[in-house]
Amino acid sequence: MKVVWVVRPAEGGMLHHLRHLLTGLGDFEITVAAPPALRELLPVQRFLDVEIVDGFRPQQDLAAVRRLKRILKQESPQIVHAHGLKAALITAAALAPKRHPHFLFTAHNSLPQSPSPFMGWASTWVQRWLFSGMATIISVSDAVRAQLIRYVPESKVLTIYNGISSSEFGGFPREQARRALNLSPEDQVVGTVARLIPGKGVGTLLEAASLVAKILPGLHLVVVGDGPERERLKAYAERLGLQGRAHFVGWRDDVPSLMAGWDCFALPTMGEGFNLSVLEAMASRLPVVVSDLPALREAVVPGKGGLLVPPASAPDWAAALLHILKDPAKAKAMGAFNRERVETFFGAERMVKSTRALYEGMIT
Repeated sequence: MKVVWVVRPAEGGMLHHLRHLLTGLGDFEITVAAPPALRELLPVQRFLDVEIVDGFRPQQDLAAVRRLKRILKQESPQIVHAHGLKAALITAAALAPKRHPHFLFTAHNSLPQSPSPFMGWASTWVQRWLFSGMATIISVSDAVRAQLIRYVPESKVLTIYNGISSSEFGGFPREQARRALNLSPEDQVVGTVARLIPGKGVGTLLEAASLVAKILPGLHLVVVGDGPERERLKAYAERLGLQGRAHFVGWRDDVPSLMAGWDCFALPTMGEGFNLSVLEAMASRLPVVVSDLPALREAVVPGKGGLLVPPASAPDWAAALLHILKDPAKAKAMGAFNRERVETFFGAERMVKSTRALYEGMIT
């Protein structure tokens, strides 16, 4: 089967998602058309450069459309699969005026919110035009699906949850993970994995940590990730008195071993399609404290696997973290529950099988 993927700039969870699919669908002839920066990050035999950029950049977008149009004409794929909204827009324009009969789109994130009524009207018009020309839309959560079915019939949108390989997590020594960050066995460690942008709410987590540290003197916060907010957040942590307690370690390839040294995972995000880092923490047998958002409610069972907290409320986050950290026995039970839940519902194998069945069903 010949498939062309069109991919927008990707990192973090979306990149892991694509890697799992490429590994599991290795018997398909998949060509990836994507920004050159992804060439070394995706294990695919055939990669074609298409400079897709975030945001609205008319000149660059038009060049990407022209380049992709030539690629699709040359490749004549049986399936065209766009990953991310910007990739879908570029692909739809490249296929115009006649859409491909097997044009798929995976919505990896919630749909963007428009800042004004006029922009909202324009966005609605564009999205109706875009989605109407697709054979199937894959949503990574039912929360994202609920947004999509405002524009298209329910039958056109299929939820396939993001999945992870749970065997990669939970098997690393705790002591080694602690030593890597110069932490003692007695320290209490909260960790997060996020792109350092305002929407991930890391500032709220820092505020909460500063409150918890007044009660638990051994508290440490490990922040895995990078982004434009990194230096501002580091400075903010110092102003909050978290010198030596807040560890900004950048993007890491050893997240599974790092998580082995944590006592709790926290994600104070303001919006989410479906977060892989939460699943990784659950697979690492950690209790989790996450924002009370529709997509995260699908992953985390409150009281059994962790706690759901209103985003942007530092006192509520501090209370939730204290609740977990002051009851190690309950935290351990939550972690065990989370591991079982990931293995049952959110495995990479399940995600791959569902995608394979969709591909095969389209061309038979």
